[in-house]
Amino acid sequence: MNEERVREIVREVLIEMIAPGLQPSDDGWQDATTAWEVLGYPSYDALYKDIQAGLLRQGKEVFDRRKPGARKARWTVDVAAAKRRLAENPENRRGI
Repeated sequence: MNEERVREIVREVLIEMIAPGLQPSDDGWQDATTAWEVLGYPSYDALYKDIQAGLLRQGKEVFDRRKPGARKARWTVDVAAAKRRLAENPENRRGI
């Protein structure tokens, strides 16, 4: 078993421990630091602004994976859910 596969297994176990019952979609979970490119954002900052504005909802499309006691959020994005949310007509989007 190579190191990359071990990291993948550990990541899956940690996601299940942190958010039981939530399963990643086909596109999977990605850190926001890499997901902004997949989602078509011009930069990480643009994605971060949409998270803070509530366009991508915490607990649905994005998840805060910060360590206990940490001040800075570490966002993880469900790429498939975020793509669905961004594809919705803005007039039909509902808040939380």
